[in-house]
Amino acid sequence: MRGDVLGGATAAIVALPLALAFGIASGAGALAGLYASIFGGLTAAVFGGCGVQISGPTGAMTVVLVGVASQYGIGGMLLAGVLAGVMQVIFGLLRLGRFVKYLPQPVIAGFTNGISILFFLAAIGDARETVSITLITTLVIIIAIRFFEKVPESLFGLAAGLIANELFIHSPKVVGDLVFHMPKLTLNTMPFNEIGHLLVPAFTICLLGSISALLSAEVTDGLIGARHNSNQELIGQGLGNIVSSVIGGIPISGAVARSGINVHSGGRTKLSSILHSIFLMLMILLLGPVVRRIPLASLAAILIVASVRTADWKSLKQIPGARWSYGAIMIITTILTVAKDLTVAVAVGVVLSGIVVLVELTSSPHGKIVGEHNVKASVLSVHPDVEIIAFHGPLFFVGAENVRRCIGEISEKPILVLDLSEVSVMDETGALAFRNLVQRLQKEGKIAYIGGLNKKTLRMLMRMGVIKGLGRNRVCKGLGSAVRRAFEEAARADRDECKVESLGSA
Repeated sequence: MRGDVLGGATAAIVALPLALAFGIASGAGALAGLYASIFGGLTAAVFGGCGVQISGPTGAMTVVLVGVASQYGIGGMLLAGVLAGVMQVIFGLLRLGRFVKYLPQPVIAGFTNGISILFFLAAIGDARETVSITLITTLVIIIAIRFFEKVPESLFGLAAGLIANELFIHSPKVVGDLVFHMPKLTLNTMPFNEIGHLLVPAFTICLLGSISALLSAEVTDGLIGARHNSNQELIGQGLGNIVSSVIGGIPISGAVARSGINVHSGGRTKLSSILHSIFLMLMILLLGPVVRRIPLASLAAILIVASVRTADWKSLKQIPGARWSYGAIMIITTILTVAKDLTVAVAVGVVLSGIVVLVELTSSPHGKIVGEHNVKASVLSVHPDVEIIAFHGPLFFVGAENVRRCIGEISEKPILVLDLSEVSVMDETGALAFRNLVQRLQKEGKIAYIGGLNKKTLRMLMRMGVIKGLGRNRVCKGLGSAVRRAFEEAARADRDECKVESLGSA
């Protein structure tokens, strides 16, 4: 209970400036951002499938909403949010939640980087209005990130910008009147005659929100050792979007940053997510006069910093080591996200990734894998403390989710041998999924050895940093060598245990 209360309260503090900033950036206003975080976030928390997920307005979503609002007005944006929510609920009921996770890594990295660029550009206007406030807020946020890890950096920067403006600068560009009251239905403002034209923007909102929420849930699973229900989470996100849009709030999505803060502060159940919305509403009711004096340049600075942190910098560092197709697909997806829209970018990226997979399969000398489309795993117990997990089939992005699922199916034995003898080819997404599997095993205190590597899989694992993270002494080309080292490790553990028992007896 104490952890959930602390987690919910901390997440609410972090969410306040972001809700204001994203609401204003979307064009719907600060109140729309608050409604989304409070009522949309509360609905998603109650009906979702991830207990510690914190939902609300996000930077990626805001970029999409700006384009919809400019073309169809605020009412059109709200109607698109309702349609997106309905789509998410339908996807959840049809049990399509797991298919969102099959996106290739360069496509995910590409649209993430594209969204961060659009996000940055959207904040530049207000940032230039009062440059001094923007610089002060940005500098304080950077200092907070660098030296005060436990302080909500966005709130820290917001306070600095507010104080500087009140005492020295006196910029008139502030949030302004913010009369918080119980929301009313906005159905009469929605252009229902434009539903046909809004289906594509709604699908974009649905796709972006679903990907963001499910990836965030994957991250929190790793932090607390739980497993979320992806289909139920889609239903919760859909209902949250419907409720938020119907009462005048902007569409929402699960957010990694806020959900991670909730977990690190002690949140472990749905109570933390519910309390986040309640605490946020109490803060607005108590601090309304202060909130209306917040400079818009401070909110723009928060958005700029968030856009830089949103970019997938790790993916850019991996380009030199990966194959040329990895970087090409990522760059194309990024450009299309900025120049066109997210739906087109993702569709083109997935098609290009599929073509690369087909070329790789048809050029493989192992003809038996051409008919396979997904990797499978089998488990063999060879010792009281040692187990062999054998993977079969090509390990491409379409099979990466199977590797992730293996995490929950692995036994409690402390020493594992991961057999890749039947994995003839592997792409970057598969290698990264395999790396995440190894990292999860290490966090759980297990010892993992890799064996049965051919030249292609060995080269890919080296390029993506899997072998460096595991240690070369635990990676063997032959399966027999890996099993032998695992047995030696088990024997050492038995000897150490006997020594401890002998000392205890003495």
